[in-house]
Amino acid sequence: MNKRTIIFRADGSPTIGMGHFIRTLALAEMLNKHFHCIYATRRPTSYQINEIEKVCHERIDLPKDDSHFEYFLSLLTGNEIVVLDNYYFDTDYQHSIKAKGCKLVCIDDMHDKHYVADVVINHAEGIGHEAFSMDSGTKLLSGYKYALIRKEFREQNQIPCKNKYSCMVMMGGADPLGITNKIIHSLQQIEFDKPIAVVNGIAKKNNPVQVGDKFRFFDKLNAKEISQLMMESDFGILPASTVAIEACAVRLPFICGYFVDNQKEIYKGIKKRQLALCIGEFNYTEDSVWVSFVQQISQAKTQRILRLAQKEVLDKEMSNRYIKIFYQLSC
Repeated sequence: MNKRTIIFRADGSPTIGMGHFIRTLALAEMLNKHFHCIYATRRPTSYQINEIEKVCHERIDLPKDDSHFEYFLSLLTGNEIVVLDNYYFDTDYQHSIKAKGCKLVCIDDMHDKHYVADVVINHAEGIGHEAFSMDSGTKLLSGYKYALIRKEFREQNQIPCKNKYSCMVMMGGADPLGITNKIIHSLQQIEFDKPIAVVNGIAKKNNPVQVGDKFRFFDKLNAKEISQLMMESDFGILPASTVAIEACAVRLPFICGYFVDNQKEIYKGIKKRQLALCIGEFNYTEDSVWVSFVQQISQAKTQRILRLAQKEVLDKEMSNRYIKIFYQLSC
Protein backbone atom coordinates (compact mmCIF):
# COMPACT_ATOMS: atom_id res chain seq x y z
CA MET A 1 0.00 0.00 0.00
CA ASN A 2 1.32 3.45 -0.94
CA LYS A 3 2.10 5.71 1.98
CA ARG A 4 0.30 9.05 2.26
CA THR A 5 2.55 12.04 1.52
CA ILE A 6 3.23 14.74 4.09
CA ILE A 7 4.90 17.96 2.93
CA PHE A 8 6.58 19.93 5.70
CA ARG A 9 6.91 23.63 4.86
CA ALA A 10 9.24 25.69 7.07
CA ASP A 11 12.34 27.87 6.80
CA GLY A 12 15.38 28.52 8.97
CA SER A 13 18.20 31.03 8.71
CA PRO A 14 20.71 33.03 10.79
CA THR A 15 18.13 35.84 10.85
CA ILE A 16 15.00 33.98 11.98
CA GLY A 17 16.81 31.15 13.74
CA MET A 18 16.26 27.41 13.40
CA GLY A 19 13.26 26.90 15.68
CA HIS A 20 10.64 26.39 12.94
CA PHE A 21 12.99 24.17 10.95
CA ILE A 22 14.00 21.96 13.88
CA ARG A 23 10.55 21.35 15.30
CA THR A 24 8.99 20.47 11.94
CA LEU A 25 11.90 18.13 11.28
CA ALA A 26 11.30 16.56 14.70
CA LEU A 27 7.70 15.90 13.66
CA ALA A 28 8.84 14.44 10.34
CA GLU A 29 11.18 12.07 12.17
CA MET A 30 8.27 10.81 14.30
CA LEU A 31 6.24 10.07 11.17
CA ASN A 32 8.74 8.99 8.51
CA LYS A 33 8.27 5.24 8.95
CA HIS A 34 4.54 5.58 8.36
CA PHE A 35 4.32 8.34 5.72
CA HIS A 36 6.25 9.60 2.70
CA CYS A 37 7.85 12.76 4.10
CA ILE A 38 8.93 15.69 1.91
CA TYR A 39 10.56 18.85 3.25
CA ALA A 40 10.02 22.10 1.32
CA THR A 41 12.19 25.07 2.26
CA ARG A 42 14.09 28.11 0.99
CA ARG A 43 17.84 28.74 1.02
CA PRO A 44 18.78 25.58 2.96
CA THR A 45 22.27 25.62 4.45
CA SER A 46 24.54 22.59 4.27
CA TYR A 47 23.55 21.85 7.87
CA GLN A 48 19.84 21.91 6.97
CA ILE A 49 20.32 19.76 3.88
CA ASN A 50 22.20 17.17 5.93
CA GLU A 51 19.51 17.11 8.64
CA ILE A 52 16.69 16.85 6.09
CA GLU A 53 18.39 13.94 4.31
CA LYS A 54 18.62 12.04 7.60
CA VAL A 55 14.86 12.21 8.11
CA CYS A 56 12.88 12.91 4.94
CA HIS A 57 12.47 10.98 1.71
CA GLU A 58 12.64 14.06 -0.53
CA ARG A 59 13.56 17.76 -0.40
CA ILE A 60 12.04 20.62 -2.39
CA ASP A 61 14.08 23.82 -2.74
CA LEU A 62 11.70 26.75 -3.14
CA PRO A 63 12.40 30.14 -4.76
CA LYS A 64 14.22 32.64 -2.57
CA ASP A 65 11.82 35.50 -3.30
CA ASP A 66 8.11 35.85 -2.53
CA SER A 67 7.18 33.71 -5.51
CA HIS A 68 7.72 30.76 -3.14
CA PHE A 69 4.12 31.13 -1.93
CA GLU A 70 2.53 30.49 -5.33
CA TYR A 71 5.19 28.01 -6.40
CA PHE A 72 4.49 25.82 -3.39
CA LEU A 73 0.75 25.89 -4.09
CA SER A 74 1.43 24.82 -7.68
CA LEU A 75 3.13 21.64 -6.42
CA LEU A 76 0.09 20.41 -4.50
CA THR A 77 -2.18 17.78 -6.02
CA GLY A 78 -4.74 17.71 -3.20
CA ASN A 79 -3.76 14.30 -1.85
CA GLU A 80 -1.09 15.58 0.54
CA ILE A 81 -1.10 16.45 4.20
CA VAL A 82 0.62 19.85 4.48
CA VAL A 83 2.39 21.02 7.65
CA LEU A 84 3.04 24.78 7.84
CA ASP A 85 5.33 26.44 10.37
CA ASN A 86 6.05 30.16 10.11
CA TYR A 87 4.42 33.48 10.89
CA TYR A 88 3.89 34.54 7.27
CA PHE A 89 1.45 31.72 6.45
CA ASP A 90 -1.73 33.72 7.03
CA THR A 91 -5.39 32.68 6.96
CA ASP A 92 -5.74 33.35 3.22
CA TYR A 93 -2.79 31.05 2.51
CA GLN A 94 -4.36 28.35 4.66
CA HIS A 95 -7.56 28.70 2.60
CA SER A 96 -5.54 28.33 -0.61
CA ILE A 97 -4.05 25.03 0.59
CA LYS A 98 -7.41 23.72 1.78
CA ALA A 99 -8.96 24.70 -1.56
CA LYS A 100 -6.51 22.31 -3.24
CA GLY A 101 -8.09 19.48 -1.26
CA CYS A 102 -5.15 18.96 1.10
CA LYS A 103 -5.35 18.25 4.80
CA LEU A 104 -3.61 21.04 6.71
CA VAL A 105 -1.66 21.13 9.99
CA CYS A 106 -0.32 24.43 11.37
CA ILE A 107 2.36 24.70 14.04
CA ASP A 108 1.79 27.81 16.16
CA ASP A 109 3.41 29.74 18.98
CA MET A 110 1.81 33.19 18.67
CA HIS A 111 -1.88 32.44 17.74
CA ASP A 112 -1.99 35.82 16.01
CA LYS A 113 -4.25 34.73 13.14
CA HIS A 114 -7.43 32.78 12.49
CA TYR A 115 -6.88 29.10 11.74
CA VAL A 116 -8.87 27.08 9.21
CA ALA A 117 -6.45 24.13 9.42
CA ASP A 118 -7.58 20.64 10.33
CA VAL A 119 -5.08 20.58 13.21
CA VAL A 120 -3.18 23.29 15.11
CA ILE A 121 -0.16 22.34 17.24
CA ASN A 122 1.16 24.51 20.07
CA HIS A 123 3.44 22.65 22.47
CA ALA A 124 3.49 25.33 25.16
CA GLU A 125 2.01 24.04 28.41
CA GLY A 126 -1.25 25.55 29.66
CA ILE A 127 -2.63 26.94 26.38
CA GLY A 128 -6.36 26.35 25.84
CA HIS A 129 -8.90 26.83 23.05
CA GLU A 130 -9.86 30.24 24.43
CA ALA A 131 -6.48 31.64 23.31
CA PHE A 132 -7.14 30.79 19.65
CA SER A 133 -9.33 31.94 16.79
CA MET A 134 -10.16 28.72 14.94
CA ASP A 135 -12.85 27.18 12.76
CA SER A 136 -15.21 24.92 14.67
CA GLY A 137 -13.75 21.83 13.01
CA THR A 138 -10.13 22.64 13.85
CA LYS A 139 -8.50 20.32 16.40
CA LEU A 140 -6.00 21.82 18.88
CA LEU A 141 -3.05 19.77 20.13
CA SER A 142 -1.39 21.64 22.99
CA GLY A 143 1.04 21.05 25.81
CA TYR A 144 3.98 18.72 26.37
CA LYS A 145 1.92 15.67 25.38
CA TYR A 146 2.57 16.97 21.87
CA ALA A 147 6.10 18.30 22.36
CA LEU A 148 7.97 18.62 19.07
CA ILE A 149 11.31 17.29 20.23
CA ARG A 150 13.91 15.25 18.40
CA LYS A 151 14.44 11.53 18.99
CA GLU A 152 17.88 12.13 20.53
CA PHE A 153 16.04 13.77 23.43
CA ARG A 154 12.93 11.59 23.48
CA GLU A 155 14.98 8.39 23.63
CA GLN A 156 17.72 9.60 25.94
CA ASN A 157 17.73 8.03 29.38
CA GLN A 158 19.55 9.80 32.16
CA ILE A 159 22.66 7.88 33.13
CA PRO A 160 24.44 9.01 36.31
CA CYS A 161 27.97 10.07 35.45
CA LYS A 162 30.68 12.41 36.57
CA ASN A 163 29.84 15.57 34.67
CA LYS A 164 32.47 17.43 32.67
CA TYR A 165 30.80 20.83 32.88
CA SER A 166 29.31 22.97 35.61
CA CYS A 167 26.92 24.61 33.21
CA MET A 168 25.74 24.54 29.60
CA VAL A 169 24.71 27.82 27.94
CA MET A 170 22.70 27.70 24.70
CA MET A 171 20.61 30.55 23.28
CA GLY A 172 19.51 28.95 20.00
CA GLY A 173 20.25 29.55 16.35
CA ALA A 174 19.93 33.32 16.01
CA ASP A 175 20.58 35.12 19.35
CA PRO A 176 20.01 38.53 17.68
CA LEU A 177 20.52 40.48 20.91
CA GLY A 178 23.85 38.87 21.78
CA ILE A 179 22.43 37.33 24.97
CA THR A 180 25.13 34.64 25.02
CA ASN A 181 27.89 37.19 25.52
CA LYS A 182 25.92 39.01 28.23
CA ILE A 183 25.48 35.75 30.13
CA ILE A 184 29.18 34.91 29.71
CA HIS A 185 30.06 38.31 31.19
CA SER A 186 27.83 37.65 34.21
CA LEU A 187 29.15 34.11 34.74
CA GLN A 188 32.72 35.38 34.76
CA GLN A 189 31.93 36.93 38.14
CA ILE A 190 31.06 33.51 39.64
CA GLU A 191 33.39 30.71 40.77
CA PHE A 192 32.83 27.27 39.19
CA ASP A 193 34.70 24.04 39.86
CA LYS A 194 34.36 22.83 36.25
CA PRO A 195 34.32 24.55 32.83
CA ILE A 196 31.19 26.09 31.32
CA ALA A 197 30.06 24.77 27.93
CA VAL A 198 28.79 27.44 25.52
CA VAL A 199 26.93 26.32 22.39
CA ASN A 200 27.02 28.91 19.62
CA GLY A 201 24.17 29.28 17.15
CA ILE A 202 24.50 29.51 13.39
CA ALA A 203 24.48 33.32 13.65
CA LYS A 204 27.00 33.46 16.46
CA LYS A 205 28.37 36.79 17.58
CA ASN A 206 32.06 36.96 18.37
CA ASN A 207 32.67 35.45 21.77
CA PRO A 208 34.64 37.47 24.32
CA VAL A 209 38.37 37.21 23.70
CA GLN A 210 39.53 37.07 27.29
CA VAL A 211 37.59 34.35 29.03
CA GLY A 212 40.45 32.17 30.26
CA ASP A 213 39.94 28.46 30.82
CA LYS A 214 36.48 28.81 32.33
CA PHE A 215 34.59 28.43 29.03
CA ARG A 216 34.51 25.82 26.28
CA PHE A 217 32.88 26.90 23.01
CA PHE A 218 31.03 24.55 20.63
CA ASP A 219 29.85 25.29 17.09
CA LYS A 220 27.40 23.53 14.75
CA LEU A 221 26.42 20.73 17.11
CA ASN A 222 23.85 18.20 15.96
CA ALA A 223 21.03 16.87 18.14
CA LYS A 224 23.04 13.91 19.44
CA GLU A 225 25.92 16.17 20.46
CA ILE A 226 23.62 18.66 22.19
CA SER A 227 21.86 15.86 24.04
CA GLN A 228 25.20 14.44 25.17
CA LEU A 229 26.36 17.87 26.33
CA MET A 230 23.20 18.20 28.42
CA MET A 231 23.94 14.84 30.02
CA GLU A 232 27.47 15.99 30.85
CA SER A 233 26.42 19.26 32.53
CA ASP A 234 25.30 19.93 36.09
CA PHE A 235 22.72 22.45 34.88
CA GLY A 236 21.83 24.59 31.89
CA ILE A 237 20.99 28.19 31.03
CA LEU A 238 18.42 28.08 28.24
CA PRO A 239 15.76 30.21 26.54
CA ALA A 240 12.10 29.25 26.71
CA SER A 241 12.07 27.58 23.30
CA THR A 242 12.04 24.00 22.05
CA VAL A 243 15.52 23.47 23.50
CA ALA A 244 14.05 23.99 26.99
CA ILE A 245 11.47 21.25 26.38
CA GLU A 246 14.25 19.00 25.08
CA ALA A 247 16.19 19.71 28.29
CA CYS A 248 13.16 18.60 30.31
CA ALA A 249 13.09 15.37 28.32
CA VAL A 250 16.67 14.51 29.35
CA ARG A 251 16.00 15.76 32.93
CA LEU A 252 18.50 18.64 32.88
CA PRO A 253 18.01 21.18 35.69
CA PHE A 254 18.20 24.63 34.11
CA ILE A 255 17.76 28.37 34.52
CA CYS A 256 15.15 29.56 32.02
CA GLY A 257 14.55 33.00 30.56
CA TYR A 258 13.32 34.67 27.40
CA PHE A 259 14.41 37.43 25.03
CA VAL A 260 11.76 37.49 22.28
CA ASP A 261 7.96 37.52 22.41
CA ASN A 262 7.42 34.05 20.95
CA GLN A 263 9.24 32.53 23.95
CA LYS A 264 6.88 34.00 26.55
CA GLU A 265 4.20 31.30 26.44
CA ILE A 266 6.63 28.42 26.80
CA TYR A 267 8.24 30.42 29.62
CA LYS A 268 4.88 30.78 31.41
CA GLY A 269 4.25 27.04 31.14
CA ILE A 270 7.70 26.15 32.47
CA LYS A 271 7.29 28.59 35.35
CA LYS A 272 3.80 27.35 36.21
CA ARG A 273 4.90 23.72 36.32
CA GLN A 274 8.19 24.62 38.12
CA LEU A 275 10.32 22.76 35.58
CA ALA A 276 13.23 25.21 35.85
CA LEU A 277 14.37 28.23 37.83
CA CYS A 278 12.76 31.08 35.89
CA ILE A 279 14.85 34.23 35.81
CA GLY A 280 12.71 36.44 33.54
CA GLU A 281 13.93 38.48 30.58
CA PHE A 282 17.59 37.66 29.96
CA ASN A 283 18.39 41.08 28.56
CA TYR A 284 17.69 42.82 31.87
CA THR A 285 19.14 40.36 34.39
CA GLU A 286 21.71 41.89 36.75
CA ASP A 287 24.92 40.12 37.81
CA SER A 288 23.69 39.86 41.40
CA VAL A 289 20.59 37.96 40.24
CA TRP A 290 22.76 35.50 38.31
CA VAL A 291 24.82 34.85 41.44
CA SER A 292 21.69 34.04 43.43
CA PHE A 293 20.20 31.76 40.77
CA VAL A 294 23.45 29.87 40.16
CA GLN A 295 23.85 29.29 43.89
CA GLN A 296 20.32 27.92 44.10
CA ILE A 297 20.48 25.61 41.07
CA SER A 298 23.87 24.26 42.14
CA GLN A 299 22.24 22.66 45.18
CA ALA A 300 21.51 18.93 44.89
CA LYS A 301 18.06 19.38 46.45
CA THR A 302 17.02 21.95 43.82
CA GLN A 303 18.24 19.74 40.99
CA ARG A 304 16.36 16.74 42.37
CA ILE A 305 13.10 18.72 42.65
CA LEU A 306 13.38 20.02 39.08
CA ARG A 307 14.10 16.56 37.64
CA LEU A 308 11.06 15.09 39.39
CA ALA A 309 8.83 17.86 38.04
CA GLN A 310 10.19 17.35 34.52
CA LYS A 311 9.60 13.61 34.68
CA GLU A 312 6.01 14.16 35.78
CA VAL A 313 5.00 16.32 32.80
CA LEU A 314 7.00 14.79 29.93
CA ASP A 315 6.28 11.12 29.25
CA LYS A 316 8.03 10.87 25.84
CA GLU A 317 5.01 9.18 24.19
CA MET A 318 4.36 12.09 21.81
CA SER A 319 5.55 10.11 18.80
CA ASN A 320 2.77 7.54 19.16
CA ARG A 321 0.20 10.30 19.62
CA TYR A 322 1.26 12.03 16.41
CA ILE A 323 1.23 8.81 14.40
CA LYS A 324 -2.38 8.23 15.49
CA ILE A 325 -3.42 11.82 14.66
CA PHE A 326 -1.87 11.75 11.18
CA TYR A 327 -3.41 8.37 10.39
CA GLN A 328 -6.78 9.89 11.28
CA LEU A 329 -6.06 12.75 8.84
CA SER A 330 -5.31 10.17 6.15
CA CYS A 331 -8.76 8.63 6.30
